[in-house]
Amino acid sequence: MGRDMTSERTGSPSHSDDLSDEQRSAIFAAANAPRDRHGNVRAPRAPIPRRFVLWAVAAILFLGVGGQIAGHFFQSFGNAPKASATRPIRTLTPPTLPSSTSLTSLESYIGVKFIGSAKARTFTLKTQSHKKWSLAAQKGKVVVLAFYNSICNDICPVLGVEIRQAADELGTRNKNVVFAIVNTDPRRRSISPRSRALSVPGLSSTPSVVFLTGSVATLDTVWRAYGVQIFVGARASQVSHSNALYFVGPNGDLVAFAQPFASVSKTGVYSLGSSVLHRYAQGIAATAGSLVK
Repeated sequence: MGRDMTSERTGSPSHSDDLSDEQRSAIFAAANAPRDRHGNVRAPRAPIPRRFVLWAVAAILFLGVGGQIAGHFFQSFGNAPKASATRPIRTLTPPTLPSSTSLTSLESYIGVKFIGSAKARTFTLKTQSHKKWSLAAQKGKVVVLAFYNSICNDICPVLGVEIRQAADELGTRNKNVVFAIVNTDPRRRSISPRSRALSVPGLSSTPSVVFLTGSVATLDTVWRAYGVQIFVGARASQVSHSNALYFVGPNGDLVAFAQPFASVSKTGVYSLGSSVLHRYAQGIAATAGSLVK
């Protein structure tokens, strides 16, 4: 009389009319399971973890929205940073300035290469004082455009000192020259007047110097426009970049290019002999000063 309670608990039916919904689903699934050419049921595929699916969806969304940016500076993620030559903008227009044969000895020393009369690609970033700074708003002034990172563990201790000395070398012409340094570290974009990029090379009290940063997307636009390549490694400290120094004329023309250099120790410390460093600074000052109107 009635059902076998043991059979109901274990899921083994007492006769065919008493199949549970779960059992019916199992029979239906077995009947419709994929089979090989010999009629044997194929082994089921391992289920895809839900976490993996979520990560995959996130990756697709990320690549769709910011893939171009990620592809630019995470191109070597997981590998040690490697050096790479900067790709200067040199062939945009025919040169309108003197050829290299008429360079001064100081300009030759820093390897100045004149570009021509191309307009510098404008951009807007924020300064160490969190104020907006636009290249387009610098009309009438010469802009020396440099690149290094906010924590000053790259060429910053060398190039930063060269910029400080160049500002001193310019004397009264310094009021017509702006030294704009663009942050090259996508992982450390927060800056202040106390940032190491300014304090280590002694630039904190140099009024003609602005250190610039912004969102990754905005910085990436500037890096690309000026041929600066960024390489990011697996660890936070593994960020490197190619070196570039540009001279923008008072009319907004992208006039000349040079490539800063330094010695690198086994521990990754950048340095340069004081006499060489000072002569490079004089070369920066001579090139920038020649453009002042």
